[in-house]
Amino acid sequence: MRLFAKRLLKQFALPVYLRMRGMYYHGNEVHCPCCNSSFSRFLPTGVNRRPAQCPRCRSNERDRALWLYLDRHPDFIRPGKKLLHIGPETLFYNRFKKVKGLHYTPADKFVKMFERCYPKDTLFLDIVDMPEIPDNTYDVILCSHVLEYIREDDQAMRELFRVLKPDGIAQIQVPIKPGLKVTHEDDTITTAAERAAVFGDPGHIRFYGADYESKLLAQGFETAFTPFPQLFAPAEIKRYGLVATDDFQLAKKSVAAVQLIQQIISCQLLWVPVLL
Repeated sequence: MRLFAKRLLKQFALPVYLRMRGMYYHGNEVHCPCCNSSFSRFLPTGVNRRPAQCPRCRSNERDRALWLYLDRHPDFIRPGKKLLHIGPETLFYNRFKKVKGLHYTPADKFVKMFERCYPKDTLFLDIVDMPEIPDNTYDVILCSHVLEYIREDDQAMRELFRVLKPDGIAQIQVPIKPGLKVTHEDDTITTAAERAAVFGDPGHIRFYGADYESKLLAQGFETAFTPFPQLFAPAEIKRYGLVATDDFQLAKKSVAAVQLIQQIISCQLLWVPVLL
């Protein structure tokens, strides 16, 4: 009964509340491209209460950055491609579902635990181990702000590399702390309050540093990290509520990397009879 009531509230009451909240904060100081609405300000969100949440659609700064990127690069996700979307946000789920001919797979590990938080056809998938997904399946992978929750992040990167097609592109976005050279992890930090204070969120188990790009390179990816000031003008960063110190973090599975891995495996197999 309680679950049914929550579903009713989410389906009917929440949209009305958000529409009214959007009207209350109507203005021209900031703009959300996700719902194409302007407001007097974005609302506080997160542990640090940063002004980032859209009053109308509840997008945050990384949502708006990706939305703008997709608007300006329409070939990134287009009909005919296969897209794996980890942790599917409703905003983007609705957008991708409208692309006719796109082979779209929304998936997440916690869909069974928090079913009401995900779109109805979201699949259960643990990116640390995806035996149900064949090698070289997807043209595009979106995995934004997921790895900082996962203990075996290196294994997750390897699996994402495996299921990505040669020349496929993955956006494996993580929060990187400005000025931090080496990713910070500490297994003694276990409580939600401690994690929020040290890692910026009660669910995070690390804060990535400048070495994040090298972690992707170590798994075979080619990387293309583009600072936001190279993608957006200063006025756009302010108007859309973006974070000027962020990068747009893309990783490619190059054909050369695939060939190198195959050569390494072949050499290992050739050595087995010799060793025996």
